[in-house]
Amino acid sequence: MSRKHSVTLSLVLMTSVLLFVGCDDNKDTGARTVELDDPEFRQGLTYGKQHESRRALECFLRVIDTRKGAAESHLEAGRMYIDLKEPLPAIYHFKEYIRLKPTSEQSKIVRQMIKTAEKLYLEQIPGRPLEPDAVGTTEQYAQLQKLKSENERLKREVSELSRINKVSEAPVTNSTTTSTKVTSTVPKSSTTYIIKAADTLSSISRKFYGTDSRKTEIFNANKTKIKNPSKLVVGMTIEIPQ
Repeated sequence: MSRKHSVTLSLVLMTSVLLFVGCDDNKDTGARTVELDDPEFRQGLTYGKQHESRRALECFLRVIDTRKGAAESHLEAGRMYIDLKEPLPAIYHFKEYIRLKPTSEQSKIVRQMIKTAEKLYLEQIPGRPLEPDAVGTTEQYAQLQKLKSENERLKREVSELSRINKVSEAPVTNSTTTSTKVTSTVPKSSTTYIIKAADTLSSISRKFYGTDSRKTEIFNANKTKIKNPSKLVVGMTIEIPQ
């Protein structure tokens, strides 16, 4: 291949790379603009300025539910959860923002906000095992989360064993009664929640667990009440497994 052809090929390749990078930047900017122009997002900002944190949060969660990669809505949702003194879901949304925009100008500030939320969580723990000024690191938070999860798992196991023992000791009148007791989907360790307007199983899961991954667990615990998981009935009382 001649030197002239080599130079021409190099120029073509460089032009292609620049065009490719430019397209990606435009795509990212366009997606961000669409999210910021979303009516729900703008309404959430308005509620936030009016110090109506709960209503603002509901707007941002609806944007997250309908738009993939809604980084700015995750950031605002985290801020609203901090205002509402709910640090666990706040940490979840801050980490989602960093996952979606790890190199953004705000990422350092968001990481500091995660530490603030961790501090708030530790202050809310009964007995306060550690002084707030001495904590705040990700490692300590992760360790406490692990201990909390292990404690909840042991409580569920004890509750399940107790339930099984009661069933086995009770007189069996017929197979139908026994089957109903064994297959009950509502854990003994649970709390109740009244469904509000704009609630979804995903938003309820985030509200109690800090993640939407347990929405199926909530649905399974309320199969006899929830007929359509996509259309929750406002005012209905449901069980939230612990």
